[in-house]
Amino acid sequence: MHRRRTAARNRMATPIIANPMSFCELSLEDGIRKVLAIGYDHIELWRNQLAAFGTTALRVQLRDYVVSLGSQIVGLNAADTPYFQSLGGPADIGPALMGLRADIDTAADLGADYVSTFEGRRDEAAGPARINGPIFDATRSLFEQACAYGAPRGIRLLVEVHPFTLGVDVDWLCRLHDAIGAANFGVIYDPCHFAVALPDGYLDAIDRLGHRICCVHFCDSDKVSCELHFPPGKGCLDLQGILGALRRINFSGSWMVDHWLYPLREEAARSGLAFLREALDGFAAQDTQREDRSR
Repeated sequence: MHRRRTAARNRMATPIIANPMSFCELSLEDGIRKVLAIGYDHIELWRNQLAAFGTTALRVQLRDYVVSLGSQIVGLNAADTPYFQSLGGPADIGPALMGLRADIDTAADLGADYVSTFEGRRDEAAGPARINGPIFDATRSLFEQACAYGAPRGIRLLVEVHPFTLGVDVDWLCRLHDAIGAANFGVIYDPCHFAVALPDGYLDAIDRLGHRICCVHFCDSDKVSCELHFPPGKGCLDLQGILGALRRINFSGSWMVDHWLYPLREEAARSGLAFLREALDGFAAQDTQREDRSR
């Protein structure tokens, strides 16, 4: 009876994603096996680790290998790539669009659901008129075309805001999302990135972004280190406040534990998974109780 209840719980549990890029000294095969052995459900891959998988046939074999392990590849991380750093105007769209289309094709070969990218680096010298004018227009055009290319291939484009990118201006990011208006375009909320950029506004950003958030990279932060993602409880963020805000906006997207650059990598992977799983199980129990009371 206990085994049947456990199996039922596991089938209903919210899948939690891992990216083996934190174990990039391992072969990709060993990195995937490691995160699945820790207990993660789904896999996101980093484009930098896919150089050996240069053909569709090889990428399909990688997809099938992950499926054979009882998992699936759900995303491709392609943020901060050489082909897309910033857009100054229409002339810069072509190379970035070509790169995004190639990564969309790669994601489709892998059986993934999304490509994680970013919205371009912020040029402080550009000034508000250029950022809200030609830069905004070029960014909108880029993602409109990329989303149109990704849609028939079943690929979403998700922008992962960083402390140095345009989307830390939350109003600008909301305007971009709404101007694009594509069902396969959304925002990744990374507490580390938002807390470094907006140390007093990372919680408010969740409410302001609302339904535009499609994925969460769950982590802690010291509010200083741009890319150092702490495991829950090892930084200084209000984690319960983050979870509460995501509940408040009825977040129903995907969850990933992010511990990029934290030196105790395996401990971070294990403790982050345990913390997030307990939180999500608690949410599920609350929802069940609420449904029971409404009957």
